[in-house]
Amino acid sequence: MLSAQDKITKTINELVNNMRHSGTVLVATNKETIYKKCFGYADISKKIPVSTNTQFLVGSVTKQFTAIAILKALWDKNINNNDHSKLQDYIQADLNNTIEYYLPAEHEIWNGSMPAWANTVTIHQLLVHSSGITNYTSLPDFEKQKFPKNSDLIAFFKNHALEFIPGEKFSYSNSGYYLLGMIIQQITQQDLDVYLEKTFFEPLGMLSTFFPTRGTVDDLIRSDARFTNLARGYQYEVTKQDALLEEMNRYESMEIPGGAGSLISTAEDMLKWNNALYAEKILPKFLLELFLKPYLVTERVAAYYGYGIEIMKSDVLGEYYSHRGGIPGFRSILTFIPSLQISIVTLQNIGANLEKVMPEVEEIKVSLPQTLSLEEISLEIVKIIESKYPSIIENKKRFELAPIYDDIIKTLESFYGSFFND
Repeated sequence: MLSAQDKITKTINELVNNMRHSGTVLVATNKETIYKKCFGYADISKKIPVSTNTQFLVGSVTKQFTAIAILKALWDKNINNNDHSKLQDYIQADLNNTIEYYLPAEHEIWNGSMPAWANTVTIHQLLVHSSGITNYTSLPDFEKQKFPKNSDLIAFFKNHALEFIPGEKFSYSNSGYYLLGMIIQQITQQDLDVYLEKTFFEPLGMLSTFFPTRGTVDDLIRSDARFTNLARGYQYEVTKQDALLEEMNRYESMEIPGGAGSLISTAEDMLKWNNALYAEKILPKFLLELFLKPYLVTERVAAYYGYGIEIMKSDVLGEYYSHRGGIPGFRSILTFIPSLQISIVTLQNIGANLEKVMPEVEEIKVSLPQTLSLEEISLEIVKIIESKYPSIIENKKRFELAPIYDDIIKTLESFYGSFFND
């Protein structure tokens, strides 16, 4: 009988045969590696292959680091209080403070004009994406903007009215996590990149993980010695049959994602993070429980949102924790399954170019019944677009590691499902 390790290896090897993947897949416990393999090129033009040392932009996987940093900063802020029995109450009260409490009207990020919602929206609501603050990456002409200062980026979205009453529902907002990055700096009186490095990366031995605050991938590779192993990002035309990879013609400048998505790391460092976090070596148990509490249902099937993390439900695997990230030219997934003590990391330096289909997506979205849930709308859009462009499915198989990740989960469910049933 094949072991779980054998089944995972067999599944992945069948999926990657004759494909064009570029990235790293790592499946491991804190004691042993179950599967680890690198694919493709970190730099196609120079024929530099992806290796275990290759660094990738991890996009929104950053959000759990921002959430943990908030909790750690509030813990440190309150730890010297004489009444330790009330420490949890103090931190909970801090999470229920409004944005204005940490970033008052005179703070430079408001540039003399603080929005009214800053004295309504709480830190908790920012963490769980229930603030109602407009998502700046979804605003028209976002990609044409330049934001030399933090206040310039915040000015881009701050005058938009809230989309709903804070706390009313889940709606993903990078704006909220950008603000959380500013709040961490205010609480700790340290720049966010310095705080993350000194508090987490250095103590955990995550020596290839950094939080750049400016510059593009080009800039970082050329002028920053910390990023000598940074992969270049590539894209493919999603609707084109037999699509080819092209290097990104426009990389994101790293001052733009901030606390929502600026992290750069390796698969091995992501494993170190998981092993420390879920073993309560970063936060005490009561704060880890706050981080992992399923506060709101998301638009994904059987998924709930904690603090910068998705809580997934599986009949076989039980509750497990995951987050996906996407930034131009890069995709990532970081997962931990407590019942098996298994981490899954997928990092890739390929992203789909969706520019040609986005107008159609928006038209479909408007035409669908407003009674549908976010999950139903998303599924219907995918169904319609994929039926019109069959090449999307083929390109996804050829280039994306997400289908491999999904099959790893299915393999684990199948293996342990049959094991428990027997």
